[in-house]
Amino acid sequence: MKITKEKIDDKIKLTIEVEPGLLKQKTDAVFSRLSRNVKVAGFRPGKAPRHLVETEIGQDRINAEVLDAIIPEVYYQAVVKEDLNVVGSPEVKLIKFVPTDGLTFEAIVELLPEVKVPDLAKIEVKRSDVKVSEKDVQEVIDDLAKQLAKTAKAGRPAKKGDQVEIDFEGFVDNVAFEGGKSQNYPLILGQGQFVPGFEDQLIGMGESDEKEIEVTFPKDYHAENLKNKKAKFKIKMNVINEVILPDINDDFAKQVGPFNDVKQLKEDIKKELRRTKEGQERNRVETEILEKITSQLKVKVPDGLVHQEVHRLLHEAEHNLSNQGMTIERYLEMSGKRQDDLEKEMIPEAEKRVKIGLVLTEISKEIKAVVSEAEVHAEIERRIELTRQEEKPQAEEFYHSPEGHHQIENILVGEKVVNYLYDKCSK
Repeated sequence: MKITKEKIDDKIKLTIEVEPGLLKQKTDAVFSRLSRNVKVAGFRPGKAPRHLVETEIGQDRINAEVLDAIIPEVYYQAVVKEDLNVVGSPEVKLIKFVPTDGLTFEAIVELLPEVKVPDLAKIEVKRSDVKVSEKDVQEVIDDLAKQLAKTAKAGRPAKKGDQVEIDFEGFVDNVAFEGGKSQNYPLILGQGQFVPGFEDQLIGMGESDEKEIEVTFPKDYHAENLKNKKAKFKIKMNVINEVILPDINDDFAKQVGPFNDVKQLKEDIKKELRRTKEGQERNRVETEILEKITSQLKVKVPDGLVHQEVHRLLHEAEHNLSNQGMTIERYLEMSGKRQDDLEKEMIPEAEKRVKIGLVLTEISKEIKAVVSEAEVHAEIERRIELTRQEEKPQAEEFYHSPEGHHQIENILVGEKVVNYLYDKCSK
């Protein structure tokens, strides 16, 4: 195999010549595989002359499969031999292909840019002390009490904190808008589930009362067609229930968990809040460290990596929306956007993530961060175990593939680098 290199901006063009011997070897292997299922009249399977079998298969198909088999293999060998850090798949152009005489092709591919890590000694982020107040603990207890609350007919006009059910229909410029109508919709008055001002105007209504209210949608409302728009809603109050909270006593503590009394419950809540806040504080510090480092990077991020990261972000968005019972198509419809609009909005975050990946990779080389096969295997099994039952077959297939294994390995190495940065750059 002969390799010629030519640098083109942030890409490299490899011209690769494959010798006839290797080409013949691959051609014979492809022919052998394809011929197993070929039947030629007058001959037993596997006994027909090669030229008759080739005619039956078709030379175009044989040639196509030979190229599909040999080009990725020799391209990968060339990248390894030349010690190139490439990004994504190459653009391949066939220069010469004579099955009996040899193969020459060009492969143009993006290169990972050289990354110069800033002086980490000059990067410093201050850690904050984590405190859990009695108010924090009480807020958790109040939420638990709401979960165990009972309801009863109020027999009076609605007030803040009541659980109500309403019919409503919304209009902008006297035209009903999509998603602005519902019947027997449940809500707790004062929780801010609707746009500002909506719930306040329901206070004082009695059961079976009807009224018309006006609100203005926020400037940052998720639906593009409703941002900053004034709307009228026709409301009918169907149900008003008073929310009866339980007494906070030892019986309450036993109801919410394996606790003997309220004191033990509060101690457990305080412990969990501290653990959560410490995790949040560590995440804040790590994020700030990475932002300070990447803000000093002078590097052009490869378009191929940005493109990959945008699609990863899009997949994350689809997954998150699915958990909320919504599709990406429905979200785009409600927000008045197209998918390419959404992808453009994701580019800055994608570029940021790529920069972080590049700098973590470079630092991992400097500190020689490695993970063992046992660590990778344990993390793969942990992730599969956490996957929803219906998605486990796909998760197992992905994580046990070379791509999935490599992804987990990179994640674990990245975590080791971030731990190193946390110790070095924060106090």
